[in-house]
Amino acid sequence: MRIRPFIIAALSAVVAMSSCGPVKYSSSDNLNLRSVREFAFIEPVADVLYYDRRNKPVYDVELSDEAADLITTIVSSQRYPFSRVIRMDYDRKDRDIRKWIQNIGSVSTSRLSRVRVPDDLLKAIENSGHRYGVVIFSSGYVRSREAILYEERQEAIGNVIGATLDAILNSNKKDKDKDADKKKSSSYRPYSNPENKTPYDCNMYCVVIDADTDEIVHYIHPIPFFEKDPLDGRDMEEMLNRLLSDF
Repeated sequence: MRIRPFIIAALSAVVAMSSCGPVKYSSSDNLNLRSVREFAFIEPVADVLYYDRRNKPVYDVELSDEAADLITTIVSSQRYPFSRVIRMDYDRKDRDIRKWIQNIGSVSTSRLSRVRVPDDLLKAIENSGHRYGVVIFSSGYVRSREAILYEERQEAIGNVIGATLDAILNSNKKDKDKDADKKKSSSYRPYSNPENKTPYDCNMYCVVIDADTDEIVHYIHPIPFFEKDPLDGRDMEEMLNRLLSDF
């Protein structure tokens, strides 16, 4: 497994967006997505973090590519009005397009109308013979079993230390009531953070681009799904059906 640690902070912020509610943006109330015969389907972008045995996130290239391919396979097998996938070279000449797609989710809807679409992305849509192009971005993480066990051990150790210290402190204190010799009951409450042991999570959004006007005409970020595996076909199909329901 090839792993390289970069863009973790940005990706973590995108994953954190999954706590938000549904977001939809349209630059025109007159455009009905279902009225368009066919959209250019740009190759999806996916970013997947892998939590290693010490529960530390790293960006995983192979898992990210696998997640993007899974989206392509599912969308291509469904009856969406999309063309055959338009392949992009995200690792080389289309690297800036990939960054642009990754960053759209951090732009407020009030500013989407002012976002400039990369020229090469517009050309890819135009060269396909379509006016409108669709691109899907997915971000998520996969936590290894070793990472979960590590977090559980760390919590257990911390709770033992916390309870011991609390017992020592309380043993030196006397109640101020009639039972002066009675020790205070422990005030320590065991710590646990379920989010640090969640095996996976996924977030997804969709952007529709008008190559004629060089602008984003639709942005769709559905109600988030919690604990959905970015590498599981059933989970991803469920998310895509929600994401692309307007088509």
